This record gives sequence, C-alpha cells and structure tokens, in this order.
Amino acid sequence: MRSVVRKVAFGYQLDGLQDEIALRLDRGESLIEVQAELVETADCLSEDERAALWLFAWSYRESAPHDGGRMLAGLAP
Repeated sequence: MRSVVRKVAFGYQLDGLQDEIALRLDRGESLIEVQAELVETADCLSEDERAALWLFAWSYRESAPHDGGRMLAGLAP
C-alpha cells in the first residue's frame, strides 16, 4: 500500500510540474530556463522522470502555435 501512495503522490507532482512547464513556456521562457529551474531541480524524481519532463517540455514547445522550432534553434528574430 505504501508504494501505491508514493506513486500517486509522484504522479500528482509530475502533473503539477507539467502544468508549470506549460505555463512558463507559454509566457516565453526558453527551454533552457525551464530545464534549469524546474527539471534539474526536481530532486525527488528519478532520472527517467526528469527525462520525461524534459521531453514533455520539448514537445510542448514544438507543438505551440508560435514558431517554436525557430525559437529552439535560436533563429527567432
């Protein structure tokens, strides 16, 4: 039972981090800033969970309605 509670708590934490990542990217923060401030500092998450968050941020940025690909490449005007 204890491991189930732990997984549920981390699941909620991941959801909250995904929401925060989306909010920050929508506000125009760079992927590098989000990685440094949210993903790398999530010490309670495993390496795989941090990797999943980074992939979420990358894919979220790429799917945004603005020209996210150019922003990531540093080519934005």
